Amino acid sequence: MRSSLHYSLIVLVAFIAASLATGNATAQRNGIEGSFTRTLNVSGTVDLDVATGSGSIDIKQGSGSTVEIRGTVRAGTDRFRSDSDAQNIVRDIESNPPIEQTCNVIRIGRNQDDRDRSRNNVSISYEITIPSQASVRSHSGSGRISVSGLNGPLETSTGSGSITLTDIRGRINVSTGSGSINATRVTSEFKASTGSGGITVEGEQTGRWDLETGSGSVNIRLPQNAGFDLNAHTGSGGVYGDFPITLQAGRIDRRQNDLSGKVRGGGYALDVRTGSGSIRID
Repeated sequence: MRSSLHYSLIVLVAFIAASLATGNATAQRNGIEGSFTRTLNVSGTVDLDVATGSGSIDIKQGSGSTVEIRGTVRAGTDRFRSDSDAQNIVRDIESNPPIEQTCNVIRIGRNQDDRDRSRNNVSISYEITIPSQASVRSHSGSGRISVSGLNGPLETSTGSGSITLTDIRGRINVSTGSGSINATRVTSEFKASTGSGGITVEGEQTGRWDLETGSGSVNIRLPQNAGFDLNAHTGSGGVYGDFPITLQAGRIDRRQNDLSGKVRGGGYALDVRTGSGSIRID
């Protein structure tokens, strides 16, 4: 009886030790995570500038009198001397996030590196709701960006990640080093570029559209009766679309897949370039 009990205790102790070891391994593998929430009161047009070294940014339309910010903080324990150091830096960011407000000018993430170099080893992802009339600049070193429901101008970029836009009515300038760009219900001047990835845009021109990808296809959907001045080039692929075009003399070369001319009498410039991929306009 005693031998059986003694054996059971040994098994139980071994199981607990194994469980603790597994738990520590998971913590080291996933790192330390925390979060913070802030609500800022505003009046008038908001000027928002948000940046993160490694993390995603999601911006959407909210009320006309507040800016709501939720941050998710992650610290990889392999980048700190101990788990407690990683936990301390996460707790510090939770209590004192990198947010600055001067009247209606809001800066998020821009002061992070200036205060503590150890914060460079931390990833912060942001979810932000803002009034629709805001002016927005956003940048992620590595992470996706999405923006929806904005009337003001938008300038956004990411070193590596996708960009998704919905219901943007102000001037747009977006770029990614590696990732796709998808924009729907765009009614504005639009400039988009990606080093590697496709571009898909649907909307109505109220200014020039300038779309460029180093490697990837470009798909464009405009109103059925839209008129525009087309200048399209693909290094490897074709230009497709069922539309009437008046060619400009000397500007068509089937071998190089260049096509330039006025569609339905012309209109705003539609400049499209891809190094490798097709161009389709519907």
